[in-house]
Amino acid sequence: MSAPVLVLGTGRCGSTLLSEILRDHPTILSVSELIAFVTDLGSRIPEVLPKGEVDGATFWSWLAGPQPLQSTLLAHGLRMKEVIYPFERGRFTPDALPPILQATLPHLAPDDPDALFDALAAEVPSWPAASAADQYRRLFVWLCQRLGRRVWAERSGGGLRVAPRLIAAFPEAKIVHLVRDGRNTALSMASHIGFRMAFIHAQLVELLGVDPFRDPSRRDEEDLSDELAALLPESFSKRAFEAFDLSPVVCGHYWSGEITLGLNALDAVAPERLLTLRYEDLCADPKATLSHLGRFLEDELDPVWLEVAAARVGQGTSAWERLPAREAAELDEACRPGFEALAARGIQRERPR
Repeated sequence: MSAPVLVLGTGRCGSTLLSEILRDHPTILSVSELIAFVTDLGSRIPEVLPKGEVDGATFWSWLAGPQPLQSTLLAHGLRMKEVIYPFERGRFTPDALPPILQATLPHLAPDDPDALFDALAAEVPSWPAASAADQYRRLFVWLCQRLGRRVWAERSGGGLRVAPRLIAAFPEAKIVHLVRDGRNTALSMASHIGFRMAFIHAQLVELLGVDPFRDPSRRDEEDLSDELAALLPESFSKRAFEAFDLSPVVCGHYWSGEITLGLNALDAVAPERLLTLRYEDLCADPKATLSHLGRFLEDELDPVWLEVAAARVGQGTSAWERLPAREAAELDEACRPGFEALAARGIQRERPR
């Protein structure tokens, strides 16, 4: 039996496309964005990837309990493209959407994700206590059996930030590391709803000393700028969110940090279990890149899948090259540590400006 797969990247690196490509494969269960949404955009990683045991009821609460960051965004009409739940015909409302219904189940069962959710609701809470990793395995195996797939592949935007936890939890998994030029990645992060919310949340927690979306304490609220105070949950608005100034250079520094820490974790993975793909290579030569991926995932390459998957891939764009010279130079410098970490492992970047 083929090994399960973890697809890791910084986010905004083309990994959503990779989930769609994997969904086309006849034997692979493409698990999209589960970790991203169960962790509420990375804000509760220790809670849902703990070291101890959890029972089925607790595990189900992680999957089904609406979370404050995403609920706040959706309640204010701020919907990421990754959130594909069909509100127009589904029974859940934007302010109370379970994490597993944001993308994971609609990605697998677009015609009726609610029915798949109900089937899980009748099953998961009764599961006996086990490690968190084993509960996730049970979920993935159950979905494989339900949907007629042989092996699972989990891919969440920004998964590289939890690489150490995921690699430890699933030591049997193969790892696909998807890399995109950090300058274009940073530009995309700066305008992306989920990343903007994650940056806002991180700043609020740092200044307040508590998570304001989960704790009513406001003892250090005077330390907040007017811009951040307007983004507390009790005053949050779409207008304030869209006005928040998030510099691509800040995102470039973040990208470098995630790349460096992620690569350190990947260094412990046996070479035969690790495949690094460049998004730019995927766009430039889809068939060659996907052939490499297909043979890594399965012993035999499925030619029908290869044709369908390659047809999904567009040409890609390079927005950083259109920046004014000074902005481009500042962004390039912010991404330099990440590029150097990649180069040290033989992964070269696109041409410098």
